[in-house]
Amino acid sequence: MKKFVVFLVIALVAGSLAWSATIGITVNAAQKLEVTVDAATWTIALDNTGTAIDVPNQGQLTVKSSKASYTVTFTSTNGGTLNNGSYTIPYKVKVDTSSWVAGVATNNLSSYTQLTSAKTIIFQLRTPIAGKTFPIGFNIEAYTDYYVDGAYTDTITISIAQS
Repeated sequence: MKKFVVFLVIALVAGSLAWSATIGITVNAAQKLEVTVDAATWTIALDNTGTAIDVPNQGQLTVKSSKASYTVTFTSTNGGTLNNGSYTIPYKVKVDTSSWVAGVATNNLSSYTQLTSAKTIIFQLRTPIAGKTFPIGFNIEAYTDYYVDGAYTDTITISIAQS
């Protein structure tokens, strides 16, 4: 009986080796780098009284990234001025990232800044799937001369790239 039990154990071990298999698994996660804003157009009234316009929550910027290091860049078509023909109104923007201090390495728009050249926010953490949303502020400083009446426009382009 002992020989039969030993033979059975050896047969089971040998049999289990004969029936083993392996599977190699590779999962390729898609890259996600995306910026969106809540409104494609801002319409702002300027009452021509000389009073500054300060709207700290004019819009919302949402950033989504599967990367741990990426840069969001803001550029202005008119160098940070609103144009009506040859007439201009300088303006400034800011992006308040204080709600995610750990995720931001550098914010060149943490205070109101004129977009005379490209300005960047450098992030150092990937975002949750829902993304991270930050308020965009808009500012026109107080002025002493009337602006010529009419519509003044500019376009801000916001892009995202891996750092």
